[in-house]
Formats: sequence, structure tokens, C-alpha cells
Amino acid sequence: MNDQNNLLQTFERLLQEWRPVFSQERTFDRARRLGTGLLVCLRAPLTTNAITAVGRHYQDWSGDYRVMSRSPWDPRRLFDVIFRHLPAFLPPNNGPVLVALDDTSCRKTGRKIPGVSTLRDPRSLPYHVNLYRGHRFVQISVLLFSLLKPGPARAIPVRFEPAPVAAQPKVPKTKAGKKAKLSKAAQTELQQQQEAYEYAKLPQVAVRGIASVRHQLDQSPATADSPLVVLVDASYTNKNVLPHLPERTVLIGRIRKDARLNYPLPDPRPAGTHPNQRYGPTVPTPDQLLHDKTVPFVKVQAFAAGQVRSFEVKVITPLVWRKAGPAQLLQLVVIKPVGYRLSLGSRVLYREPAFLICTDPDLPLAQLLQAYLYRWEIECNHRDEKSYLGVDAGHVRSPQSVTRLPQFQVALYSLLQLATLITFGFGRTADFLPLPKWRNRPPVRPSINDILNLFRSQLFNQALSTQAPFSDFANLGPQNTNGLNPLVIPRQLALPAS
Repeated sequence: MNDQNNLLQTFERLLQEWRPVFSQERTFDRARRLGTGLLVCLRAPLTTNAITAVGRHYQDWSGDYRVMSRSPWDPRRLFDVIFRHLPAFLPPNNGPVLVALDDTSCRKTGRKIPGVSTLRDPRSLPYHVNLYRGHRFVQISVLLFSLLKPGPARAIPVRFEPAPVAAQPKVPKTKAGKKAKLSKAAQTELQQQQEAYEYAKLPQVAVRGIASVRHQLDQSPATADSPLVVLVDASYTNKNVLPHLPERTVLIGRIRKDARLNYPLPDPRPAGTHPNQRYGPTVPTPDQLLHDKTVPFVKVQAFAAGQVRSFEVKVITPLVWRKAGPAQLLQLVVIKPVGYRLSLGSRVLYREPAFLICTDPDLPLAQLLQAYLYRWEIECNHRDEKSYLGVDAGHVRSPQSVTRLPQFQVALYSLLQLATLITFGFGRTADFLPLPKWRNRPPVRPSINDILNLFRSQLFNQALSTQAPFSDFANLGPQNTNGLNPLVIPRQLALPAS
């Protein structure tokens, strides 16, 4: 294996940049071994299996658990490595930094795990809501893509913020159903509970996460002047997020099809305008604009689903929205449903239309559309983190471990993604393991399964080449008491010949 194409060496170099996060060298060594074990263990990625994968199951393992529960370190600092290497993948001349934001949950079954609450299952049917127990997190992933040719983006998480559900305060009432009179101490306690409840809401956690990413970008001269473009869904396009965006930050998000928007008031104001009026005439709703035949569609090219496609959109700008305030100018983008066929020769089906708003009324339409199409990559992050890395599989109960362990695993996932981009770029090269025979068409980029297989292959090859094969295995010959050679399968237990 060429050293220039060695994923393992690149990952180890990036992993060494975690050393300042931990206060002691031995704590860093434990975290490094634990992280490697979580990536290479073939069973469920639990702490016990990770300890076993690195050969420490015959030693004192309590220190490995204390890395998550007691050692003083900040999980956010694990993502500083991504920001340090970020400028190498950004467009020149202070190009925008695209990030996708969404919330996810880690399912849990234990009743005594700190921070676990009852959540709504997003996969439940609309007419039958299902509930489950779990932890909530808000994730922010930076979107990196090739600057040479159109292609898919790669989402690398830079924040994985815990968002536990706070109990909603209950106002005591009298028997008649009216609010009871409270003492000053009770009023103060009730106000504190209300503030804690508002502080724990997902939009508030998202605003703090966006502010931390903007602050992290400002620390580097290479990204201080780069605009931050945040891509969200409809649950974060509201009055709790839009008025609280930091400077040099643009938000692109979905909006309801029946949202009521207005034109801004002209300056100077026309005669007869009320002094308290802050919004101009009402514009058609996004759904009305979609069906308005007097407004023509504009064709825009963007990369989606493996190739460059043509989309038909309508745009109105500038606009204002009451939930964003009269000073925030917006542009409304309506995307016509895209047709597709389930099979060759079948009838054409159509997807749902998309209604977007952008807090930058001058952002080019092609750049806006392509950025929002890249947002889907954060959904792939959630799938990879749970299906392949087992972020929701940890069996820990310490108050710090239940939030640190998922953040630690997501940071490992980010480091592995970054190491892949540095070593191989955005495409799938011949350095990866061969695909199965049923994969007729090779993928454009490597999947997380391809990356993990290559990482494990290089790690195992390195381990076998530095020592005699099976030299660490214990000799169990003298301990055998049943009279059978443990290395020879008895004839009566052997499988019949085919």
C-alpha cells in the first residue's frame, strides 16, 4: 500500500490533533484506543466490545469508562480538527461555508438513564402517532464538494449538541379553575422553570449551535470573512431562529405553502400610510404562486441524484415575513414538482413541490438551489451514525457519559470522513476494496461501509505485519481435559462433504 494512499496513517495524524483536548497523556491514550476499538469492532459498537477489540479485556478496564464519565474534557473541541482543515476545501475568495442543521434522537430502553424522555416517532403514521424513549441531539454538518466539476457533497459533522427535554412548568390553580396566587418565592421558581423550558427547545439549541459555528469560523483568518449558509427544514424556519441569526449568516429553509408574506414598505412611505404600519401589501401564498400561470417558471441547472438536472422554479424578491421582522428582507423560491418513473415505460409520477425562503435576497438562484439540494446529506449522516457506528447503542448511565459517548462517536465519524477526503478526494478510487458482484454500477463516491472496510483492512494488515501471526494466542493444549486435540476437528463432529 502506497503511503500516500494510506487512510490509516492520515487518520492517525488527525487523531494526534486531539491531544490538547485532554488534560493528561494517559487520558488521550485511552481515548485514542477506545476510538480505534469503536471503529474496528465487528460486533455492536459498545464500550466493552471496543475494549475487547484492542486487546485490553484482560486488564483493568475501569479507566476506559472513566474517560467518558469523569475526565475533564470538552466534546466540542473534538471538532476543532475539522475547522482547521476546512479552508483547503472551500471555494476561493472567501467562498460560502455550507452547513446543514437537523435534529435526531438516540433510542433508549432504560428507565434510569439520565436525560431520557418520551419522544414522538417521526416514522409513525400521520393518523397514529407512536412514542418511544430516547435522547435528543441537534447536529450541524459542514457540506464539502468538489470545486472541479459538479458532483455530490460530503457532510462532515461539526456539532452534535445534546437537547434534553425540559419539563413544562405547571401553574397551580384553584378549585374554580383560576390561577392561584403565589408567593414571591413560588413566582421566582415558576419563572426559572419557564426559562429552563424555553432554553431547552430545539430552535434555541439550534441558534446556540449556529452561533458557536460562526464563532469558530471567525477564529481563523481564512474563514472569518466567509458567509455561513445554514440549510434547515420547516421546523427551524420560524420566529425563534430567523431574528437571532449571527452576523454574516444566511439561512435557507422550507416554509409552509400557506404562509402569508408581504412586500416591504417603500422608502419614503406613500401618502396615507399609517405611522404604525410596518409591512407592505400581501403577496400570494407559495402555493398560489406555484399555480399562478401569469408568473413564468425559470429553469435552473443543479446536481441531484447522480447527475446534473434541470429544475423549474419561481422567485419573488424582496419580501418580508412577520416571523422574521420588517427589517429582514427575504426571497421566496417555489420549486416545481419533479417527475420520475418507477420503471422504464411506467407512468410519470411527481414528487411534492418545495417552498423555500432565503434571508439573502441577492443570493444567486443556482447557488441557492444547489445548496439546499445538498442538505439531504445530513440525513445520510444520521443513517451512517446509527447503522454503522452505533451512536445510539451505548450502554452507559453516567450523566456525562450519556452525552459524551455519542458526541465522541460522531467526532470519530467526522475524523474518518475528513481523512478519506484528504487521502482520496471526493471520488471512489481503486484503493478501496472490490465491490460485490451484484454491484453492476460503481458508486461515484465511497460509502461509509467502504471507508470502514478499508480502514479495518489496513489496520489488520499493519498489525499482522509487525508481529508473528497468532503469536499472542495462548497455548491451551495442556488445559484440554477431554482427550481431543483442540486444533483438529473430530471426524464425528465434522460437516459432511458436499
